[in-house]
Amino acid sequence: MINLYRMRQLMRSTIKIRWRIEQATAKATKVTTVLTGMPRGGGGTNQVEDGAILLAEIKDAYRESTEELERMQTELDPLIDELGNPDDRAVMRLRYIRGYSPEDIADAIHRTSRSIYYYLSRAEDQLVRKFPDQVSK
Repeated sequence: MINLYRMRQLMRSTIKIRWRIEQATAKATKVTTVLTGMPRGGGGTNQVEDGAILLAEIKDAYRESTEELERMQTELDPLIDELGNPDDRAVMRLRYIRGYSPEDIADAIHRTSRSIYYYLSRAEDQLVRKFPDQVSK
């Protein structure tokens, strides 16, 4: 089942997860000297090791999210071809296959954001009506 809401949610979350990967990578590779005579800095924790574990967990979450999104994109792509209006097809491809935001689509095709939201809403409704067993909003 293709859930358009879930696809939008995954597109937003992958951006956040990529940012968390950058932060965890920095933490996992950060080496600082500690001026205590205690082994491991006296804090009882190893920040590099903890950062590496966190990084692995975040990368797993990212992989799972992108796999789910790619599966839905693969299923959605041929259904988009069934839309009658070429503008609807173009906007749906840019939004759900390429991952553009509505504002980025508006800039790319020289339309207003409001018109992009209209195209998306109309195209989504058509897909849900035409393929009720495959697409949900």
